[in-house]
Amino acid sequence: MAGTATPRRIRFRAADGRSLGGTWWPGDAAGERTIVFLCGIACPQRYFRWLAGYLAERGFGVLTFDYRGVGESKDPFSDDPCVTLDDWINLDLPAAVAEARRLSGTRFLAVVAHSLGGQLLGQSPIRNQIDATVLIAPQRSIPRLFRGVAKLRLWIGYLAFPPLARLLGYVPSCRLWFPERCPGDTFVQLGRWSRQGIYTDESGDSVESRFAEYEGPLAAIGFSDDQYYAPPQAVRALVDLYQRARVRLETIDPKAYGLASLGHSGLFRQAAPPALWERVVEYLNDFEAERASPRDAASA
Repeated sequence: MAGTATPRRIRFRAADGRSLGGTWWPGDAAGERTIVFLCGIACPQRYFRWLAGYLAERGFGVLTFDYRGVGESKDPFSDDPCVTLDDWINLDLPAAVAEARRLSGTRFLAVVAHSLGGQLLGQSPIRNQIDATVLIAPQRSIPRLFRGVAKLRLWIGYLAFPPLARLLGYVPSCRLWFPERCPGDTFVQLGRWSRQGIYTDESGDSVESRFAEYEGPLAAIGFSDDQYYAPPQAVRALVDLYQRARVRLETIDPKAYGLASLGHSGLFRQAAPPALWERVVEYLNDFEAERASPRDAASA
Protein backbone atom coordinates (compact mmCIF):
# COMPACT_ATOMS: atom_id res chain seq x y z
CA MET A 1 0.00 0.00 0.00
CA ALA A 2 1.17 3.54 -0.75
CA GLY A 3 -0.49 4.97 2.34
CA THR A 4 -3.84 6.33 3.46
CA ALA A 5 -5.69 9.36 2.12
CA THR A 6 -8.36 11.21 4.07
CA PRO A 7 -11.24 12.14 1.77
CA ARG A 8 -12.64 15.64 1.83
CA ARG A 9 -15.90 16.93 0.44
CA ILE A 10 -15.54 19.58 -2.22
CA ARG A 11 -17.67 21.71 -4.51
CA PHE A 12 -16.81 22.88 -7.99
CA ARG A 13 -18.66 24.59 -10.81
CA ALA A 14 -19.63 23.54 -14.31
CA ALA A 15 -19.28 25.94 -17.23
CA ASP A 16 -22.86 27.17 -16.77
CA GLY A 17 -22.19 28.03 -13.11
CA ARG A 18 -23.97 25.04 -11.61
CA SER A 19 -22.40 23.89 -8.33
CA LEU A 20 -21.57 20.18 -8.11
CA GLY A 21 -20.72 18.17 -5.02
CA GLY A 22 -17.76 15.82 -4.99
CA THR A 23 -15.27 13.99 -2.79
CA TRP A 24 -11.50 14.15 -3.26
CA TRP A 25 -9.06 11.49 -2.06
CA PRO A 26 -5.52 12.95 -2.28
CA GLY A 27 -3.53 9.75 -2.78
CA ASP A 28 0.22 9.95 -2.26
CA ALA A 29 0.87 9.70 -6.01
CA ALA A 30 -2.03 11.88 -7.19
CA GLY A 31 0.41 14.03 -9.19
CA GLU A 32 1.35 10.93 -11.17
CA ARG A 33 -1.99 9.16 -11.46
CA THR A 34 -5.56 10.29 -10.78
CA ILE A 35 -8.97 8.71 -11.35
CA VAL A 36 -12.41 10.26 -11.94
CA PHE A 37 -15.43 8.04 -11.25
CA LEU A 38 -18.56 8.34 -13.41
CA CYS A 39 -21.83 7.14 -11.88
CA GLY A 40 -24.73 5.28 -13.39
CA ILE A 41 -28.18 6.84 -13.55
CA ALA A 42 -29.67 7.75 -10.16
CA CYS A 43 -26.58 6.30 -8.49
CA PRO A 44 -24.99 8.70 -5.97
CA GLN A 45 -21.23 8.92 -5.59
CA ARG A 46 -21.29 7.35 -2.13
CA TYR A 47 -21.62 3.94 -3.84
CA PHE A 48 -17.98 4.32 -4.93
CA ARG A 49 -16.49 5.21 -1.54
CA TRP A 50 -14.99 1.80 -0.73
CA LEU A 51 -13.27 1.26 -4.07
CA ALA A 52 -12.26 4.93 -4.19
CA GLY A 53 -10.64 4.63 -0.77
CA TYR A 54 -8.83 1.48 -1.84
CA LEU A 55 -7.42 3.18 -4.93
CA ALA A 56 -6.34 6.15 -2.82
CA GLU A 57 -4.48 3.77 -0.49
CA ARG A 58 -2.68 2.51 -3.58
CA GLY A 59 -1.55 6.08 -4.26
CA PHE A 60 -4.13 7.25 -6.78
CA GLY A 61 -5.79 10.61 -6.52
CA VAL A 62 -9.53 9.92 -6.76
CA LEU A 63 -12.46 12.21 -7.49
CA THR A 64 -16.05 11.07 -7.14
CA PHE A 65 -18.97 13.42 -7.77
CA ASP A 66 -22.71 13.57 -8.26
CA TYR A 67 -24.34 14.67 -11.48
CA ARG A 68 -26.66 17.65 -11.19
CA GLY A 69 -30.03 16.55 -9.86
CA VAL A 70 -28.55 13.65 -7.87
CA GLY A 71 -27.09 13.34 -4.36
CA GLU A 72 -24.98 16.28 -3.28
CA SER A 73 -25.51 18.06 -6.60
CA LYS A 74 -29.29 18.43 -6.27
CA ASP A 75 -30.87 21.83 -6.51
CA PRO A 76 -32.08 22.35 -2.92
CA PHE A 77 -35.14 24.24 -4.14
CA SER A 78 -36.41 21.90 -6.87
CA ASP A 79 -36.28 18.38 -8.26
CA ASP A 80 -34.24 19.59 -11.26
CA PRO A 81 -37.04 18.70 -13.71
CA CYS A 82 -35.24 20.23 -16.70
CA VAL A 83 -31.91 18.45 -16.24
CA THR A 84 -31.04 16.17 -19.17
CA LEU A 85 -28.38 13.62 -19.95
CA ASP A 86 -26.88 16.19 -22.30
CA ASP A 87 -26.25 18.40 -19.25
CA TRP A 88 -24.34 15.56 -17.60
CA ILE A 89 -22.46 14.82 -20.83
CA ASN A 90 -21.49 18.34 -21.88
CA LEU A 91 -21.29 20.20 -18.57
CA ASP A 92 -20.83 17.93 -15.55
CA LEU A 93 -18.28 15.45 -16.91
CA PRO A 94 -15.95 18.14 -18.30
CA ALA A 95 -16.18 20.06 -15.03
CA ALA A 96 -15.19 16.97 -13.02
CA VAL A 97 -12.21 16.17 -15.26
CA ALA A 98 -11.04 19.79 -15.09
CA GLU A 99 -11.37 19.78 -11.29
CA ALA A 100 -9.38 16.54 -11.00
CA ARG A 101 -6.58 18.05 -13.06
CA ARG A 102 -6.66 21.25 -11.01
CA LEU A 103 -6.47 19.36 -7.72
CA SER A 104 -3.75 16.95 -8.77
CA GLY A 105 -1.76 18.34 -11.69
CA THR A 106 -1.61 14.69 -12.69
CA ARG A 107 0.38 13.19 -15.56
CA PHE A 108 -2.07 10.31 -16.04
CA LEU A 109 -5.82 10.81 -15.78
CA ALA A 110 -8.19 7.87 -16.18
CA VAL A 111 -11.92 7.38 -15.84
CA VAL A 112 -13.67 4.52 -14.05
CA ALA A 113 -17.25 4.53 -15.33
CA HIS A 114 -20.10 2.41 -14.03
CA SER A 115 -23.14 1.37 -16.06
CA LEU A 116 -24.64 4.44 -17.79
CA GLY A 117 -21.34 6.25 -17.16
CA GLY A 118 -19.86 4.29 -20.07
CA GLN A 119 -22.60 5.59 -22.35
CA LEU A 120 -22.10 9.20 -21.25
CA LEU A 121 -18.31 9.06 -21.58
CA GLY A 122 -18.29 8.24 -25.29
CA GLN A 123 -20.46 11.26 -26.08
CA SER A 124 -18.72 13.78 -23.82
CA PRO A 125 -15.86 16.14 -24.69
CA ILE A 126 -13.80 14.33 -22.06
CA ARG A 127 -13.35 11.42 -24.49
CA ASN A 128 -10.47 13.47 -25.91
CA GLN A 129 -9.14 14.64 -22.54
CA ILE A 130 -8.37 11.42 -20.66
CA ASP A 131 -5.61 8.85 -20.92
CA ALA A 132 -7.44 5.58 -20.18
CA THR A 133 -10.82 4.12 -19.32
CA VAL A 134 -12.14 1.27 -17.20
CA LEU A 135 -15.82 0.50 -17.69
CA ILE A 136 -17.59 -1.49 -14.96
CA ALA A 137 -20.79 -3.30 -15.99
CA PRO A 138 -21.37 -1.01 -18.99
CA GLN A 139 -24.20 -1.64 -21.41
CA ARG A 140 -26.47 -0.53 -24.17
CA SER A 141 -29.90 -0.81 -22.58
CA ILE A 142 -31.72 -1.83 -25.76
CA PRO A 143 -34.44 -4.39 -24.99
CA ARG A 144 -33.44 -6.77 -27.83
CA LEU A 145 -30.09 -7.29 -26.07
CA PHE A 146 -31.83 -8.73 -23.00
CA ARG A 147 -33.69 -11.95 -22.38
CA GLY A 148 -36.75 -13.14 -20.48
CA VAL A 149 -37.73 -11.21 -17.36
CA ALA A 150 -34.93 -8.69 -17.87
CA LYS A 151 -36.27 -7.78 -21.31
CA LEU A 152 -39.85 -7.52 -20.00
CA ARG A 153 -38.64 -5.36 -17.14
CA LEU A 154 -37.01 -2.91 -19.53
CA TRP A 155 -40.09 -2.56 -21.69
CA ILE A 156 -42.29 -1.98 -18.65
CA GLY A 157 -39.89 0.67 -17.39
CA TYR A 158 -39.68 2.48 -20.73
CA LEU A 159 -43.47 2.53 -21.01
CA ALA A 160 -44.34 3.39 -17.42
CA PHE A 161 -41.62 5.73 -16.21
CA PRO A 162 -41.58 8.46 -18.92
CA PRO A 163 -45.21 9.53 -18.27
CA LEU A 164 -44.51 9.44 -14.53
CA ALA A 165 -41.35 11.48 -15.01
CA ARG A 166 -43.22 14.10 -17.02
CA LEU A 167 -45.95 14.27 -14.39
CA LEU A 168 -43.71 14.52 -11.32
CA GLY A 169 -40.61 16.07 -12.87
CA TYR A 170 -38.52 13.21 -11.51
CA VAL A 171 -38.39 9.42 -11.37
CA PRO A 172 -38.92 8.22 -7.79
CA SER A 173 -36.54 5.80 -6.14
CA CYS A 174 -37.63 2.19 -5.90
CA ARG A 175 -35.86 -0.99 -4.86
CA LEU A 176 -36.04 -2.70 -8.26
CA TRP A 177 -34.94 0.26 -10.33
CA PHE A 178 -33.29 3.31 -8.83
CA PRO A 179 -31.43 3.74 -5.52
CA GLU A 180 -32.22 7.46 -5.61
CA ARG A 181 -34.68 9.67 -7.44
CA CYS A 182 -33.38 11.20 -10.63
CA PRO A 183 -34.41 14.14 -12.82
CA GLY A 184 -37.29 13.10 -15.03
CA ASP A 185 -35.88 14.25 -18.35
CA THR A 186 -32.76 12.12 -17.89
CA PHE A 187 -34.83 8.96 -17.89
CA VAL A 188 -37.02 10.18 -20.74
CA GLN A 189 -33.88 10.68 -22.81
CA LEU A 190 -32.42 7.31 -21.79
CA GLY A 191 -35.70 5.65 -22.73
CA ARG A 192 -35.57 7.26 -26.16
CA TRP A 193 -32.00 6.04 -26.70
CA SER A 194 -33.01 2.54 -25.76
CA ARG A 195 -36.27 2.27 -27.68
CA GLN A 196 -34.80 3.77 -30.87
CA GLY A 197 -31.50 1.94 -30.51
CA ILE A 198 -29.42 5.03 -31.30
CA TYR A 199 -27.75 7.77 -29.26
CA THR A 200 -29.15 11.21 -30.03
CA ASP A 201 -28.80 14.63 -28.42
CA GLU A 202 -31.68 16.83 -27.29
CA SER A 203 -32.28 18.00 -30.86
CA GLY A 204 -32.63 14.41 -32.07
CA ASP A 205 -29.35 14.31 -34.03
CA SER A 206 -27.28 11.12 -33.88
CA VAL A 207 -24.10 11.37 -31.79
CA GLU A 208 -22.95 7.77 -32.15
CA SER A 209 -19.89 8.75 -34.20
CA ARG A 210 -18.45 10.47 -31.13
CA PHE A 211 -17.62 7.15 -29.48
CA ALA A 212 -15.13 6.31 -32.24
CA GLU A 213 -13.13 9.46 -31.45
CA TYR A 214 -11.80 7.88 -28.25
CA GLU A 215 -8.52 6.18 -29.17
CA GLY A 216 -7.04 5.28 -25.79
CA PRO A 217 -6.91 1.98 -23.89
CA LEU A 218 -10.23 0.72 -22.57
CA ALA A 219 -11.03 -2.18 -20.24
CA ALA A 220 -14.66 -3.30 -20.03
CA ILE A 221 -15.50 -5.56 -17.09
CA GLY A 222 -18.81 -7.38 -17.04
CA PHE A 223 -20.17 -9.99 -14.62
CA SER A 224 -21.64 -13.33 -15.60
CA ASP A 225 -24.59 -12.96 -13.20
CA ASP A 226 -25.50 -9.39 -14.22
CA GLN A 227 -28.40 -10.39 -16.44
CA TYR A 228 -30.87 -7.67 -15.41
CA TYR A 229 -28.66 -4.65 -16.11
CA ALA A 230 -25.61 -5.57 -18.21
CA PRO A 231 -25.63 -9.05 -19.77
CA PRO A 232 -22.59 -9.89 -21.94
CA GLN A 233 -24.30 -9.06 -25.25
CA ALA A 234 -25.31 -5.60 -23.97
CA VAL A 235 -21.76 -4.96 -22.74
CA ARG A 236 -20.34 -6.00 -26.11
CA ALA A 237 -22.78 -3.73 -27.96
CA LEU A 238 -21.56 -0.66 -26.11
CA VAL A 239 -17.89 -1.56 -26.38
CA ASP A 240 -18.28 -2.00 -30.15
CA LEU A 241 -19.09 1.72 -30.45
CA TYR A 242 -15.58 2.54 -29.19
CA GLN A 243 -14.23 1.46 -32.56
CA ARG A 244 -10.74 2.97 -32.24
CA ALA A 245 -10.14 2.12 -28.59
CA ARG A 246 -7.59 -0.51 -27.61
CA VAL A 247 -10.11 -2.77 -25.91
CA ARG A 248 -9.74 -5.45 -23.26
CA LEU A 249 -13.04 -7.17 -22.53
CA GLU A 250 -13.45 -9.38 -19.47
CA THR A 251 -16.44 -11.20 -18.00
CA ILE A 252 -15.92 -12.07 -14.34
CA ASP A 253 -17.50 -15.14 -12.75
CA PRO A 254 -18.23 -14.36 -9.07
CA LYS A 255 -17.40 -17.94 -8.14
CA ALA A 256 -13.78 -17.33 -9.18
CA TYR A 257 -13.60 -14.94 -6.23
CA GLY A 258 -15.48 -17.16 -3.79
CA LEU A 259 -18.75 -15.24 -4.18
CA ALA A 260 -22.25 -16.49 -4.89
CA SER A 261 -23.08 -13.34 -6.84
CA LEU A 262 -21.87 -9.86 -7.76
CA GLY A 263 -24.65 -8.49 -9.92
CA HIS A 264 -24.50 -4.98 -11.26
CA SER A 265 -22.91 -3.12 -8.33
CA GLY A 266 -21.22 -5.81 -6.24
CA LEU A 267 -17.75 -4.60 -7.16
CA PHE A 268 -18.37 -1.42 -5.15
CA ARG A 269 -19.56 -3.01 -1.92
CA GLN A 270 -17.39 -2.87 1.19
CA ALA A 271 -17.43 -6.68 1.33
CA ALA A 272 -15.99 -7.08 -2.18
CA PRO A 273 -12.75 -9.10 -2.02
CA PRO A 274 -9.58 -7.02 -2.45
CA ALA A 275 -8.49 -9.42 -5.22
CA LEU A 276 -11.42 -8.13 -7.27
CA TRP A 277 -10.43 -4.50 -6.68
CA GLU A 278 -6.91 -5.47 -7.69
CA ARG A 279 -8.21 -6.27 -11.18
CA VAL A 280 -9.10 -2.59 -11.54
CA VAL A 281 -5.69 -1.56 -10.19
CA GLU A 282 -3.95 -3.91 -12.63
CA TYR A 283 -5.74 -2.42 -15.61
CA LEU A 284 -4.95 1.12 -14.48
CA ASN A 285 -1.29 0.28 -13.86
CA ASP A 286 -1.02 -1.38 -17.26
CA PHE A 287 -2.57 1.61 -19.00
CA GLU A 288 -0.34 4.07 -17.16
CA ALA A 289 2.73 2.05 -18.13
CA GLU A 290 1.51 1.85 -21.71
CA ARG A 291 1.17 5.61 -21.86
CA ALA A 292 4.61 6.14 -20.31
CA SER A 293 6.46 3.77 -22.64
CA PRO A 294 6.73 6.02 -25.71
CA ARG A 295 7.94 8.92 -23.54
CA ASP A 296 10.51 6.73 -21.80
CA ALA A 297 11.70 5.28 -25.10
CA ALA A 298 12.13 8.77 -26.56
CA SER A 299 14.25 9.89 -23.61
CA ALA A 300 16.40 6.75 -23.51
